[in-house]
Amino acid sequence: MLTKKTLSTLAVGALFAAASPAFADPPRWAPAHGYRGHERQVFVERHHFHQPVVREVIVRRPVVVQRTVVVAPPVYVERPVYVERPVYYSEPVYAPAPVYAAPAPAYARPDPILGTIGGAIIGAAVGNQIGKGNGRTAATAIGAVVGGMLGGGRY
Repeated sequence: MLTKKTLSTLAVGALFAAASPAFADPPRWAPAHGYRGHERQVFVERHHFHQPVVREVIVRRPVVVQRTVVVAPPVYVERPVYVERPVYYSEPVYAPAPVYAAPAPAYARPDPILGTIGGAIIGAAVGNQIGKGNGRTAATAIGAVVGGMLGGGRY
């Protein structure tokens, strides 16, 4: 027993030793570094001093023409407005119901006596295998009833 515990402890220790690189820092190019990767970077700015470029700019102003605009005030005339009254009907108008296809013909279902008997026999056999001791008879009866229902299609 002690040997078994020792071997299992050594196996777990070997697994942890093999998995220890997973706990190390991510590589430098990984986005998981976050701010730590930015702390180590050094930025050097080089200043190049150039002579400014002198450009001549000519601005032409638009010609302003002043005109007087006369706007006449609107003239309101009182006129009667005639609007037809809406027509209400006392009976609602219904469209006939759409007919999509003829209904399927109804066939008489055959009596499922063979399925009921076969299902009851199989259900009784399964119930007999499941039941033990004094409950075997009850399991056989319940299996026969459930098998008869499933076999006959009445579920």
